[in-house]
Amino acid sequence: MPTHRWLLLLGSNLAGPERMRQAFERLAALGPVAALTAIERTPARGDPSRFYYNALTTLDCELDRDALRTRLKQIETGLGRVRDGSGEVAIDIDLLARQEYGRWLADPHAVEKEEFAQTPARELLAAAGIRIPSDESTKGA
Repeated sequence: MPTHRWLLLLGSNLAGPERMRQAFERLAALGPVAALTAIERTPARGDPSRFYYNALTTLDCELDRDALRTRLKQIETGLGRVRDGSGEVAIDIDLLARQEYGRWLADPHAVEKEEFAQTPARELLAAAGIRIPSDESTKGA
């Protein structure tokens, strides 16, 4: 089975970056993980009184897109993610792109959510020197 390289954006608005470190450990059980940025503390969109910890990472694994998305949701749930609208996010792991032939191809869900136009993804991608063309996506991957 071929190995895929995935680009992930991690985020948490709990006090301190510990949940981020735990997410990195859980991801490492799926395959090699490489942090592309440090864990950054940034203001929440629309609420400057709240903060998020965010980081960009790659994950090399044999899982296809759908299987990976399922595993990411399991990791989120295992680390306390509850989707109840409270605004508290224990951990969020977004699949941004897959690398193919040396180029990053945007994930359709990330495009739909406009992840690449929003802070912190835009800033972290720039810091990591990664450019993802918006017209190329991993449809059908």
